Amino acid sequence: MAKQAKIRFGAIGCGGMGTHRIKQMVSHELGVELVAAVDIDPPRLDNLAEVIGSNAFVRYTGVNDYKRMIDENELDAVGIFTPHIPHYDHLKYALLKGRNVLIEKPMVCGAANALEVTKLAKDKGVTALLTYQRHYELKFMKARELIAKGAIGDLTNFFVYMAQDWCGRTWRGEPEFSGGGQINDSGSHYQDILLWMTGLLPVSAEGHIDSIYRGKKLKVEYNGSFNVALTGGVSGRVVILSDIPGGFVDDVRICGTKGSIFFRGDQVILFDQDTKEYTEVPLSRPAGYPLSPVDNFVKLLRKKVRINRVPFIFGSRVALLTEAMLRSGHQKGKKILCADILKESNHTMADLED
Repeated sequence: MAKQAKIRFGAIGCGGMGTHRIKQMVSHELGVELVAAVDIDPPRLDNLAEVIGSNAFVRYTGVNDYKRMIDENELDAVGIFTPHIPHYDHLKYALLKGRNVLIEKPMVCGAANALEVTKLAKDKGVTALLTYQRHYELKFMKARELIAKGAIGDLTNFFVYMAQDWCGRTWRGEPEFSGGGQINDSGSHYQDILLWMTGLLPVSAEGHIDSIYRGKKLKVEYNGSFNVALTGGVSGRVVILSDIPGGFVDDVRICGTKGSIFFRGDQVILFDQDTKEYTEVPLSRPAGYPLSPVDNFVKLLRKKVRINRVPFIFGSRVALLTEAMLRSGHQKGKKILCADILKESNHTMADLED
């Protein structure tokens, strides 16, 4: 039997996360070849070659060379690992050229842009996957399953807290690249996991933000606290902080009429409202469930799995919630309705459905 040809892959952006994803791609057991890579900082391409142990890829270094890379090479797939705001241009070009796409979070900035590229990916019939890795983590997978099965009854409220010593280094601290500071960076994961676990859509957000880190007012959004309403009359608090010394802390709690779900490390804890008992829920990966976004993407291309665990519609939902939160923060806590944001680009909540 003839050996199966490797998946021909091109990468846009080869910084820390980009290099990590590219290494995962070329190391995959189903065979991926890095054909070409583009980065405006040439030493990053040198580092990439060292990390993956190969210099056998075409290098591009111009600001618009992502177009040349896509046009000049026969690529099966493109990975986009650039700063947040340029995602839109890079992604749209790759989709227009009919390439399968793996993209780092957040997908693109703004609900209108997100829904545009989501529709474009669907129209082109390509595989398009967003790298929200928590969709592959056992505890969040189990919590989503329990919520869907009604283990905590009808959902009522939630609490989402994430604190990180996030200094906004390099491009993350620059408004022209950031697209919303920490609210749009690490915070994006938590907005995603809230919507994904509950299966609900964002309705409104109201809250406050600041740009203070270590007592200094800087350029982008560092801290925020918001009241968020979701469909079904469910509401709760989302708190994203950048100014905690010593590292990373989070707390996610989903509450319902029968009890609540929260996490203790990698454990899922189920609280029963009637018995007042706390139970640790056993965790296991369903047969055939991918291990990571890269594993899911490669197996989709090889037709080893059928389900895309993070299709672009999830990126559109997060983009909408993030936009509502940021707008409210910049308008001194005004309540921002998601339907109003969608109306600006002739969209409705129905466009957020699967």
